[in-house]
Amino acid sequence: MKKTSRLLLFLLLLFLSSCSAAPEPKISEQQAKSIVIEKNTRTIGNVTIVSIEQKGNKYIIKWENPENCESGVEHMNHQSGKIITSEVTIC
Repeated sequence: MKKTSRLLLFLLLLFLSSCSAAPEPKISEQQAKSIVIEKNTRTIGNVTIVSIEQKGNKYIIKWENPENCESGVEHMNHQSGKIITSEVTIC
C-alpha cells in the first residue's frame, strides 16, 4: 500500500511540474487591438473593439463596425501577432 501511495504522489507531482503557464505575451493588448482595427477597416464606418480576452497563447478579440453592418472575432497568437482564425459576420 505504501508503494502505491508513493507512486501516486510521485505521478501527481510530476504532472503538476509539467503543467506550466502560457508564456508572457510579446504583443500587448493595445497592439493586438490596433492590428485587428487595421485589418478590418473598410471605406465605410469605424471598427471598434468590443472585448479582448487572453486565453492560452492567444488573444480573442471581438470587434464591430455597425455602420458597415459587420462584426467578427479574431483569434491572434500573442507571441507573433498573427491571426490564427477569423470569423466575420455581415448583416
